[in-house]
Amino acid sequence: MPYKTPPAVFTTAFSWTGLYIGGQVGYSWGRDHLTEYFTATNAPTNFEKLYSPNGVVGGIYGGGNYQVGNTVLGLEADFEGANVTGGWTDALVGGEGTTKLSWQGSVRGRLGYAADKVLFYGTGGLAFGNVSHTYTNLFTGVAETTSNVRTGWTAGGGIEYAVTSNVLARVEYRYTDYGKSPYDSVTPFPGLPGTQEPRFSSVRAGIAYKF
Repeated sequence: MPYKTPPAVFTTAFSWTGLYIGGQVGYSWGRDHLTEYFTATNAPTNFEKLYSPNGVVGGIYGGGNYQVGNTVLGLEADFEGANVTGGWTDALVGGEGTTKLSWQGSVRGRLGYAADKVLFYGTGGLAFGNVSHTYTNLFTGVAETTSNVRTGWTAGGGIEYAVTSNVLARVEYRYTDYGKSPYDSVTPFPGLPGTQEPRFSSVRAGIAYKF
């Protein structure tokens, strides 16, 4: 009986083109730099503090990809709740300070290389978040909190894997810089304004549904 060659089975490479929405959770650690000045002269008082806020972040993300060959172009936005806090205490000067990041988000571009179901990508764009600073005079017990929405930039990269044709899983690292912001201490330390420079690193794991 003559041998018959079995019919060829063709498989189609995974396409990253499409829209997606998902959830993510991660851990953030950072650095905030406090520099104090004299109101009268705007000269530094030589009082500085460098400390490390840290905590959990998590929320939703969504966006779209378009694949050309092995290149994947994308646009993505995310929004997260956060409990990232840290501070300093100096008994000698009778002061205490705390930084808290309570929520944040971003709008970013993405550029990646697709190896079938695995995507290696970089990402970067606009970041925004609610950052508050609390200052306490330990001698008088007077405390003051300033809170505002800050803008800055964020950049990083990650690896994404297509678990199925519709389920995408990822691990991502990003660095976020909210720049330098001034504050004017009205009640705890009058006449001694300063600046804060919060910056954060974050690692996240996420899972999304691709439409």
